[in-house]
Amino acid sequence: MLRNITDTIQKHALLRGDDRVVVAVSGGADSVALLYALHHLRRRLGISLIVAHLDHGIRGPAGAADATFVKQLAWKLGLPCVHERVDVPASARLSKTSLEMAAREARYAFLVRTARKLNATCIATAHTSDDQVETILLRLARGAGSRGLTGIPFRTMSDGMPVVRPMREVSHAQAVAFLKKHRLRWREDRTNRELRFLRNRVRHKVLPFLEEQLSPRLRETLRRTSDIMAGENEWMDAEAQKALRSCTLSHGVLSVRSLKALTLAVRRRVVRAWLVDCGLPPDVVDYDVGERVEQLLAARGGTKSAALPGDWRVVRAYDRLRVERVPAKREKGFCVSLRIPGVTRLSEPALRIDAKYATGIVRERTARVGRYPSTATVSRAAVGKEPVFIRSWQPGDRIRPLGMKGSKKIQDILTDLKVPVDQRGQVPLLECRGEIIWLPGYRVAQGWEVRGPGDRCVRLRISAP
Repeated sequence: MLRNITDTIQKHALLRGDDRVVVAVSGGADSVALLYALHHLRRRLGISLIVAHLDHGIRGPAGAADATFVKQLAWKLGLPCVHERVDVPASARLSKTSLEMAAREARYAFLVRTARKLNATCIATAHTSDDQVETILLRLARGAGSRGLTGIPFRTMSDGMPVVRPMREVSHAQAVAFLKKHRLRWREDRTNRELRFLRNRVRHKVLPFLEEQLSPRLRETLRRTSDIMAGENEWMDAEAQKALRSCTLSHGVLSVRSLKALTLAVRRRVVRAWLVDCGLPPDVVDYDVGERVEQLLAARGGTKSAALPGDWRVVRAYDRLRVERVPAKREKGFCVSLRIPGVTRLSEPALRIDAKYATGIVRERTARVGRYPSTATVSRAAVGKEPVFIRSWQPGDRIRPLGMKGSKKIQDILTDLKVPVDQRGQVPLLECRGEIIWLPGYRVAQGWEVRGPGDRCVRLRISAP
């Protein structure tokens, strides 16, 4: 294990002499093994260490016992230790995110804050080769492209602070074997066995099943694939940066004409690099975000905008494309790509959307805007292979209601239907190809209707779970 860590540090230039390293230590086998390894190598590498531990407030007395264990371990090794406790469950409820995501955000915020406070030069985390394989599978399940298949990078940035992973070529089993060989203690986290967490299901159910049914060397194959993709992505990213410079009119502003002249593959990478440079978190710049920008590029004339995750939006004003934050006073919107066929769930507003391929027409008369369940059918031929989004209302949105002439502002429809102003941000709209195709509880749009009982359709049903 020590040889693997040393080789990884040297091969990827993760650490250098005089580095002051904040080591993230949870108390589990992987992070304890990393701390012992770096402590053993510190003089050879010329680095100094700081132990950092965060109690997420999830495990009660067990979490407090973990903190005590880490503090005693740091004292034993003669290292400074910083520890904090945060209420991650409360943060998850407030931000309406999963417990896993809220814990990750809290952990990195704590590590970066600690590193800056103590003038550290980088953060070291104990991500292993097992974490790498699990991450690749999770990203595949979510529809990742070649970038997602690179998995966890050896070195990355978190809010401007370098984060290194010296154990990415070390397996969890190797870490445990190292600790047992040297009779070193660690803490077991029972939540690592709880299948309510997605990563645990991948670790304990999905991976063993795939190894049994597909290949016993699946982990090695996925790691090798990620290494290949990492090298190719490095080259493609360099090319994308060149193309980005050629499309840039001024800081943060791109030429629509120049973007559209690029091939789709290059354009997707340019748009991603541009959005990240403008301040969007890399984790949220996914396929759906790219598709919304693509639809904006394909739109005709005038000024249009597309909502992005969080409080961001992309604005197209004729030949110029810019990204900006939505004013703070505006309610945070939502925008999710529908799974067709399949089930899509929203957390805020709490809605379930069932979509399936069928034939015929559903004409619903009982539902009202903002009331559920609400069902409609739209033409499968009109949708084709394009993504369908469910999103919140935006100023300027219009629909061409079936059976009526011309288009109407969504705002005017909601006013006529007496939908309270403070509830309009929760009203979902269905969008495809840059058009509103259905206002649930109201009407399907002209041109998206199913014309006959034998015509193929996408049947949509929105309900409150």
